[in-house]
Amino acid sequence: MSFYLKHFFNPDLHHLNLKPCSEIAEASGSNLYNLGYVQNVIKGQVLAEVIPLSQAGPNPDPRFVLESAEPPLGFNTVVDPAHPQYILAAVNGYVFYSEGRITVKHLLNVRQDVSFQTGNIHFVGDMCVHGSVRAGFSVHANNVRIMGMVEGGSVDARRDLVVDVGARGGTGEHCVLEARGKILSPFLEKVEVRSRSHVITEKYCLYCTAYVGGNLVVRESLYGTTANVYGSVFVGKQLGNKAGVSTRVFLGYDPENIRELEELDTTISSLSQTLVHLKAVAGHLPPDATEASRKLVRAEKQRAQLIEQRESLWKKLSRDEASMTACRLIVPGTVYPGVEISIGRTFMQVERMYQNVTFMLSQDDIIVVPNSREDIQ
Repeated sequence: MSFYLKHFFNPDLHHLNLKPCSEIAEASGSNLYNLGYVQNVIKGQVLAEVIPLSQAGPNPDPRFVLESAEPPLGFNTVVDPAHPQYILAAVNGYVFYSEGRITVKHLLNVRQDVSFQTGNIHFVGDMCVHGSVRAGFSVHANNVRIMGMVEGGSVDARRDLVVDVGARGGTGEHCVLEARGKILSPFLEKVEVRSRSHVITEKYCLYCTAYVGGNLVVRESLYGTTANVYGSVFVGKQLGNKAGVSTRVFLGYDPENIRELEELDTTISSLSQTLVHLKAVAGHLPPDATEASRKLVRAEKQRAQLIEQRESLWKKLSRDEASMTACRLIVPGTVYPGVEISIGRTFMQVERMYQNVTFMLSQDDIIVVPNSREDIQ
């Protein structure tokens, strides 16, 4: 008796011969960035089914005709104990054929740049990109390593993110690095950085916006940057610069709440402008008189709700203030005038140059103390 292997994935997908994903293209309005580089599967997902050949329908693919009911199991695939005709994924990863056997791998190696040749890559396991992430393209996985650069692209890691060469945005190139765990990169320039843990850069952090849930460590220079950091900041050689480029360090508040607060402020401001226009058009009319007056009522209600959300968020932020005395801004090198420092609600603008100092909170004031050897190790 002959059997047929019915697939629940595309057995012919090859990452070097990709075609646009029509479903994603319809949803996004573009097919150039979504090529379906990888077929994601999760543990326990059905990959294939062994069925009698008589049930395969007309013109069955001869490659998948089996002489026995034994399926071609490869690495990280198993037979369902309750239903032996089904082949299951044993781990989260991507599925493909290797030496004639269905195989699942947890680590995805992308051996080229993430660009128009690959499209965006979203993966359920760990990923290593052996090139760079080019402008306009995105990578999303668990642990992520980029062996080249991130150049105007975006990378989202559910765990840790490591960039070997560095990350840089540019004119019209929005560059975002986001991780639930740590972010490590030799340098950051014109990048938005978001981490629930620590961010460490061995060289510089220039013209960035950073939201850091742990500590921020910059071994050399930080300027032109707004850093929102829950814990402490270490800048090894230079904080700010001689030109007085805007450099701001905010310590002590949860950066996710800060981001949400910024978004709320932007929305409230935009809505307030809309209200001014609507009041000029329909402010003298009854609420149900015209479409403009009805829009006015809805906008006023929405604005009141957003203001209430903002007040609730400030209450969350205020709970962080009890632990802010542990926050430190440690600079063994030079701090230039013009740098703005906030620890909670307490603000300080640096008015003269400092060398080898720490900024900290003491009795509702930010004080400057010389560093001891232990502080800078």
